Amino acid sequence: MPISIYDSETIPQDRRPELEAAVVAAGRHLSKRFEGWIVATQDRRKFAVRITSSPNVDIIVPFDWNATTVEVTEQV
Repeated sequence: MPISIYDSETIPQDRRPELEAAVVAAGRHLSKRFEGWIVATQDRRKFAVRITSSPNVDIIVPFDWNATTVEVTEQV
């Protein structure tokens, strides 16, 4: 089941499609549906991928802005 991306508005438009694709690719091996958000951190120095599913999954993985799509897919 894929990870469905629900928000990526705080990410620069030129990075959004590739980061969304990287997160969705990471979820292809999962047997349950998860929700994902890709957001800039509060200080805007990094971004984070947040993966959730009820009732008890809430994972946040931070990345530097120069992270590659391969790094995002592997770490998510």
